[in-house]
Amino acid sequence: MRILDFYPANCKNCYKCVRNCSVKAIKMIDDQAQIVEEKCIACGNCFLVCPQNARNIHSDLENVMAAMKEGRKIIVSIAPSYLGVYEEPYKLISVLKYLGASIVEETAIGAAKVTELYKEYIKNTNVKNAITTCCPTVNMMVQTYYPDLIKYLIPLDSPMIAHCKMIRKRYGKDAFIVFLGPCISKKCEAYGYQLSGFIDGVISFEEVDKLLESRNIDISAFEETHPDLEGNYTGKKYPLENGILSGMDSVISESKFTPLSICGIDNLKGAFDALTDDELSGVIIEANSCTGGCVGGPAIPRDSKNVFVRKTKAKTRIQPFKAKECENYNEDEKKLNYVRTFRDKLYEHPAYTEEDIRNVLEQTDKHTKSDELNCGACGYDTCRDKAISVLEGLSHPQMCMPYMRSEAEKISNIYFEYSPSIIVIVDLDLNILDLNPVGEKAFKTKVSKIRNKPLSSIMPVDDFKSVISTGENMVGRKLSLENYGVVVYERIIYLPKNKILFGILNDITAEEMKKEQIVNFKLNTLETADKVIEKQMRVAQEIAGLLGETTAETKAALLKLKKVVLEESEE
Repeated sequence: MRILDFYPANCKNCYKCVRNCSVKAIKMIDDQAQIVEEKCIACGNCFLVCPQNARNIHSDLENVMAAMKEGRKIIVSIAPSYLGVYEEPYKLISVLKYLGASIVEETAIGAAKVTELYKEYIKNTNVKNAITTCCPTVNMMVQTYYPDLIKYLIPLDSPMIAHCKMIRKRYGKDAFIVFLGPCISKKCEAYGYQLSGFIDGVISFEEVDKLLESRNIDISAFEETHPDLEGNYTGKKYPLENGILSGMDSVISESKFTPLSICGIDNLKGAFDALTDDELSGVIIEANSCTGGCVGGPAIPRDSKNVFVRKTKAKTRIQPFKAKECENYNEDEKKLNYVRTFRDKLYEHPAYTEEDIRNVLEQTDKHTKSDELNCGACGYDTCRDKAISVLEGLSHPQMCMPYMRSEAEKISNIYFEYSPSIIVIVDLDLNILDLNPVGEKAFKTKVSKIRNKPLSSIMPVDDFKSVISTGENMVGRKLSLENYGVVVYERIIYLPKNKILFGILNDITAEEMKKEQIVNFKLNTLETADKVIEKQMRVAQEIAGLLGETTAETKAALLKLKKVVLEESEE
């Protein structure tokens, strides 16, 4: 059963989850983050840091609400961290009863039982080190990455499982048992026990918060109600740092163990590495994956205060004189089996040759040892670790931030250096920041001489001012730079976030000259045609004049001839 993953539609491949996963249990497939189940220890840190809130976590809430509608007897085991998470924690108890819970008990009852069992274990064990097993993430971490330390895991149930076993014994198989807390990994821990019938569902404070929001239920409108059964002071301290070991001070002080309270995955890795190398010995480690203890869990309401405020509230509310002692358990509950076992789940990386690794490194321009920056920007501690992740199919070469930046700068520089256009970059005061080589040639200057000088020293600035005032880019305007004998097609791009303007000027002088030549040619042609026509008209007029004179002379001659002929006829 898949408990944890990301919603693909929400993932923006920012790699923040990869960078914050201590065990690198996240792979990138088609630029989407996916959890590698066999590597994951369910700490939930990737969900906490995800800026897109792309968390996809299995929920038992629907089954719980269905059981409530069916009228089943709902027994809620509530983690004692509720005392630090909620502003008015006892009003939450009233809300749970309002929603349909029949009985609400504190998981601290199970924690108190675990403390008793831990004391017996410490007195009788022969192991040279011991690690508490209340945190499911820690248990998964040891089994998956430090299987040699399994022998140090205290083989006893967590408070959640111990309490649910008590509840099942007390209320029978018809009861619907639900654990409520700030933890995601409890969902993983509970899965096997759900199949065996000890627990029916695990829900988080975050899920309850979303349910109340969807139903417009305001916790503050309820009266305070205490749980039907509260844990004692020893059990209530479990969600705090040193909350487990402090309940066993007297027993530990008489044992061979030195107590260590360690919170946080990276801190635990350091301690477990030391145990593996025998640099650390004779210790009992209270191991908690969450910084600050369980009050720092990943599944709390979104509007909760930060972990330090939650810790302070919990400490204030968990006091010896305030905590009611829980009732004595009956003999059957005392005889329940609280022993559990752990098994080797070691994740083994496939073996790769040095040549395989070097081939991947060279894809990101890491040809020598000095090229390996080991900056960790990709989320992996070293460039070699990142290369191995590529070979495993967990990531891809382009996840190397320095390499991608270098490539982007190369492309940018190539365009800037070799662009046929004039490119000038100015700040919002219209001072020159940069000018490419084509611009230097056009303006007959060097950028070193004009950098930080006003743009107006080399060209008109009215269009740049207009772009700043309107906030809109200007595309396509012909500008004549008469001082340089250049005509340009001007584009201005405004980048307000960067507080700069890009001026891109395409030299269209040649085109303009061709246009002028064509116009002049047309004008010359028209002038020539006009002269030809005028000459033709003049010739025509002259010819007409000559024709007119000839006709008149001919007519006069004919009249004379006619007169002669008539005179001869009369004779």
